Amino acid sequence: MIKDSGTRRGFDSGAVRDMQEGKGRMDLLPWNGIMEVSKHCEQGAIKYGENNIDKGIPISSLADSAARHLAKYIAGENDENHLVASVWNLLWALEFSITKPELNDLYNWREE
Repeated sequence: MIKDSGTRRGFDSGAVRDMQEGKGRMDLLPWNGIMEVSKHCEQGAIKYGENNIDKGIPISSLADSAARHLAKYIAGENDENHLVASVWNLLWALEFSITKPELNDLYNWREE
């Protein structure tokens, strides 16, 4: 079965496709950055084991690590790719906020 939104977009060639709206724009992603994050994933799989991250890490730990790596990047430290490490941590924090909200242990100071 092919999903159908009921609306079409046409191309100069005369071809038509289902509307793309709301599906995301993969063509707009920064592929060089994504490649760098994928290399970080590869190194992590070697160090910690394949899919270790899927076991779950609290979002507070990911946020802490992301902030620390970003600070090191801003400070000009280059002993490792701190910007990539920060992005990796942020992507997993985002992923877990969507797929494993029970890992969100961030302190909410607004609820006081």
